[in-house]
Amino acid sequence: FSYNLQEDAVAKFPAEPRGSSKLLKVDSSGRVSYYSHFGKAIPEMLDGCHVVFNNSRVLDARLSVVVSNNQKVELMLLDLGNIDSSAPCQEQEIQAMIRCGVSAGDKYIEPVSGVTVEVMNVFGIWEEEEDSGGNGTNCTVKIHSNECIGDFLNSNGSVPIPPYLLREADPNDKLRYNNVYAKDGGSVAAPTAGLHFTDEVLESIGESNMNQLTLHVGAGTFMPVLSKDARDHRMHAETFCVNVRELKTIVNALERGKPLVVVGTTSTRTLESLFWLGVKRIRGLSLGDNATNLVLEQFEWIPLSVGDGKYISAAESLKALIEGKEDDDMISGRTSLMITPNSYKFRVIDHLITNFHAPDSTLMLLVSAFLGKQTNIKEIYEGAQARGYRFLSYGDSCLFSKPGMRLPSEK
Repeated sequence: FSYNLQEDAVAKFPAEPRGSSKLLKVDSSGRVSYYSHFGKAIPEMLDGCHVVFNNSRVLDARLSVVVSNNQKVELMLLDLGNIDSSAPCQEQEIQAMIRCGVSAGDKYIEPVSGVTVEVMNVFGIWEEEEDSGGNGTNCTVKIHSNECIGDFLNSNGSVPIPPYLLREADPNDKLRYNNVYAKDGGSVAAPTAGLHFTDEVLESIGESNMNQLTLHVGAGTFMPVLSKDARDHRMHAETFCVNVRELKTIVNALERGKPLVVVGTTSTRTLESLFWLGVKRIRGLSLGDNATNLVLEQFEWIPLSVGDGKYISAAESLKALIEGKEDDDMISGRTSLMITPNSYKFRVIDHLITNFHAPDSTLMLLVSAFLGKQTNIKEIYEGAQARGYRFLSYGDSCLFSKPGMRLPSEK
């Protein structure tokens, strides 16, 4: 699940205009096709499908602090999904990475606001790259401000573009590192598969043929799989939230036999997690701390997939999860679901729109699992590089079909 990513294949900036990126398609038989313009090719491909998006909005989660000798070092907030966005900063501890060595109790000044940032707990090194030996300190911090986190970041932070872009964020990133349909703030990294969609493409899909959910993306998405056995990797948890009305529409699409096209690995992780949480409810198992804070652990799906878990449909599971709830109710919680090849069977999604991912990442494991044994993901990625496709967050797009699952437009 590794490949040789050439440095010049990494997209440093988004395609201009939005929607003009290239598209690579792998159909249900493993056949690869290439398209020069996402916005022109994708509407016809999605005809007859139901499309699900992640509407989480990226906050300006990159700050700096002043350390010894008046030097500024980066402070990156790593996970805002479980933070109360309306509460004052000083009432909350936030997971962060500080790009130097720190100790619990250290206090620094955020230079734009002059506010004190206090290190509360230290967990160890933070690794963004294999063999790096550590890129900073993983810790929790308290920002001593009465502002809520969203307002504080909007005034003092910058767009948290990925570290591998090796550049500072510019004004265009404020717009382009978010999706046109982004709503609920809470991500520190973009759900990048949606960056290719324009208002015109969304209009062509039609409002009745799409739904939105929210999974707030954490910086753990950039963590490489460093263990020899991917199953030994500790998967990061992320916070999701879905409106019951949206889930009912998805269930209706499933019961009508409409193929489900999921935009992004984050939406995929959310829907697959909701399936297993529905199985837990059917079995009468505990769903978490309480009814509104559901929890799915990293490999909890394994025992759930045996016995009757093999035969429960996606519609049955999701219906069990929303049973007795009102349309305006929310289903929310935290998921650590890790999807690996050769073992995981996708239970909800039929087709996946996604970007080209980094080698040795959990996202590579997910797409490899989705495509199955009939497709060599390494060959597809290296072939795309040879054709000039651009990779990673600001790169080009892919449309993958589950083996044996044809798009209506192909029939």
